[in-house]
Amino acid sequence: MFRVYLCFALMIFLVFAPKFSSYNPSMSDFLSFYLAPNSNHFFGTDMLGRDLFSRVLYALRNSIFIGVCASSLALVFALFYLLLARMFFYNFFMRILDLFLALPSLLLMMFFQSFIEGSFISMIFIIALSHYAFIAKLFESELRALEKFEFYEAALVLGSSKIRAFFKELLPPCFSLLFLLFVLNIIHAISTEATLSFFGLGLPFDIPSLGNILNDASKAIFIGAWWVIVFPLLALLMLILPLLWLSNFLQKYWGIHL
Repeated sequence: MFRVYLCFALMIFLVFAPKFSSYNPSMSDFLSFYLAPNSNHFFGTDMLGRDLFSRVLYALRNSIFIGVCASSLALVFALFYLLLARMFFYNFFMRILDLFLALPSLLLMMFFQSFIEGSFISMIFIIALSHYAFIAKLFESELRALEKFEFYEAALVLGSSKIRAFFKELLPPCFSLLFLLFVLNIIHAISTEATLSFFGLGLPFDIPSLGNILNDASKAIFIGAWWVIVFPLLALLMLILPLLWLSNFLQKYWGIHL
């Protein structure tokens, strides 16, 4: 339980963490470029003289925002897709879902992102659209198992429609699975955003993100500015590892095997 509380405490801290920084993450100081960590700049500065500590804090908050929003939207897409499939052509929608899962999601996201101007909204939508199929597939497997129980068949016999039975009989027992998938998808969304931004297909460069910072760090490795690489990577691990601990705890606590 300690890891669970630690995860929630860390998320709350990162949301308000930028308040602890006195530097503007986008303000450049060309007289202070590539300064090593010191008392004024805890994480040093980057190639434009921007305070790396401030940029990392703002990037972590942006990553959490994108991860939570993209994961929530992916759950909505998955629920709507399965409900639509059960109302109309079930086999057709399931084959489309299998086809979507067979495509390399990262390359597909990079393809769509190359035609769309990078922003928070477009990033959230593209990540959710690429991740909902995995959620829908696992959720559908759980639904098919629940449909074999008598309480669902009894609800249909008593006159309940499939849509009403879906929300009233099938959905409540799946809340634990959906929450676990929500947490796991936050991790995937954060990693995806960092990857796309690293390749220049994510958030604009004027918005602090872990991918943009690591993209700048790839240029600093040749001049020995180790802090530009180490601190963003540590920040990314500090963000992902507690979420992994939380997902592992939930799997053991609820007895869910993915």
